[in-house]
Amino acid sequence: MNDASKKTALVTGANSGLGFEAAAQLAEAGWGKVILACRTEAKAEAARVRLVERTGKDSFDLLAVDTSEVASANTACDQLRERGGNIDFLLLNAGAAAAQPQFNSDGVEITWASTLVGHHVMTMRMLDDKLLSPGARIVIAGSEGARGNAPTMKVHDIEKVANDLFDGDRAAAIEALARIKGPYKFVSFNEYVSAKLVVAWWAAALSRKLPAGMTVNAVSPGSAPASGFARNAPFMMRMFMLPMMKVIGPLMGMAGSIETAARRYLAAADLGDNETGHFYATAHRTKAVGPVAIQTWPEYFTDQVSQEAGFEAVVKMTGVTFPDSVSQSL
Repeated sequence: MNDASKKTALVTGANSGLGFEAAAQLAEAGWGKVILACRTEAKAEAARVRLVERTGKDSFDLLAVDTSEVASANTACDQLRERGGNIDFLLLNAGAAAAQPQFNSDGVEITWASTLVGHHVMTMRMLDDKLLSPGARIVIAGSEGARGNAPTMKVHDIEKVANDLFDGDRAAAIEALARIKGPYKFVSFNEYVSAKLVVAWWAAALSRKLPAGMTVNAVSPGSAPASGFARNAPFMMRMFMLPMMKVIGPLMGMAGSIETAARRYLAAADLGDNETGHFYATAHRTKAVGPVAIQTWPEYFTDQVSQEAGFEAVVKMTGVTFPDSVSQSL
């Protein structure tokens, strides 16, 4: 983050939790402008007031965007294009875990949509409109749960669904699961971690399409119960399991502070040009906090067929392809 005073960051979901903390840390690190991308302008303005109070700096711009909706993401990017300037760090942090199935206007379940739909559209539009700087760093929020070994969270077997129901077409299987039309019953956190697996695949596939100098990585912030990501989770999770994790999680290496979690995102802004297309999460497979490492276990993280299928599935959910106007400079 050299000469951060001349750089601009955009953070989705910046009005609360990890997004708010990341925005604060960026301002405290001297970033010249931090765009607070929140569901409504009122939420963004409320966050700006709190951030100015905390940081003593007023380096914040506001942007309204619902990351579960294609139209909202397009409208937000129209506004960014009108404002001009380049974005150096794009932090795609927003997301939710719905307690019951809810769907966006295109029939994609909200857990999947808020994580993938708007973030894909914004990234494609920013590339097409030349809103990302030549050395831009893109970070999208991943999850430790995508490894499939987290308690109470089960990743869908996408390859099996593809083989059983879609003649091996993994992109079709992913889209069906995102629309809750697969063979699994809706379980909030199973959808969440499955969407986060596709996040890792999406980032890997996108890294092979970006111009040289730009990078994209999926980064798990680790377990931070204070982040509020599970505010829409089932009652038992909210009332009992999460409060318990806040108390005993740190003792077990399963929970950490929101400050530490947000720093994982910011560290990715300093990754080199060749450090792209990876999923970074806790190095220890059975922990959710601590030093991070590139994830190669389970092997599905590095399966290029699945990576490309993940990207293709999000294209199908949004109708937005990688822009023809962008060429790789290899």
